[in-house]
Amino acid sequence: MSKRWVMVAGALLWLCAAPPAVMGAAESVVTLTLGRETPIGAFADVAKSGAMAGLSAGYRVTRWLATGVDVSYFRSVGSHDGGQLDIFEPSSEKMVNITLSENWAISELGLYAKAFVLERGRLAPYVRAGVGAYSIRYSQDVAASSAGTTVGGHDQVSKFGLSGGAGARLRVVGGTSIGVEALYHSILARNTDVSLWTVGLLVGFGPTGN
Repeated sequence: MSKRWVMVAGALLWLCAAPPAVMGAAESVVTLTLGRETPIGAFADVAKSGAMAGLSAGYRVTRWLATGVDVSYFRSVGSHDGGQLDIFEPSSEKMVNITLSENWAISELGLYAKAFVLERGRLAPYVRAGVGAYSIRYSQDVAASSAGTTVGGHDQVSKFGLSGGAGARLRVVGGTSIGVEALYHSILARNTDVSLWTVGLLVGFGPTGN
């Protein structure tokens, strides 16, 4: 496990081990998010829009502030996915026609804070900021080929990143809520600008009495 993941895991353990008095005063919420991710900037040149899913567990420690942890997964195909190429295959010393399978997968483990603004009754708008460890995996394989080929492989790196955005939740019944959230993610990769937007629909579950 890399140092980055150890640091984030330590932060998660600290949050889970918070004093009982703090936990008792908090409003706990588990939220499932499903939506779409859209690469921007230089990342949009090598990846297309795809799907995202997230799961978070948080505590509303004051009327206007909530903190928590989240896990997210983003997946999209590369800009050359499905493209056909004629390549020279060294193992057979022949030209081979291939169809590329190109994919990006990004997983995130992080901490976040939400500040609620202009809350009215069941509707709670908020702004959100977070920091996390992102694991970026790129793979390129052959979906089809006219002959045997050795083309293919993958690369994976882990980097810190920041996120920020806004959303709103609407309490529907008891501790169940629905909402929408838009976030900008900037992953601090040294040689590659990896930035993306996510927009998702949320379903939250918490104690009925909150």
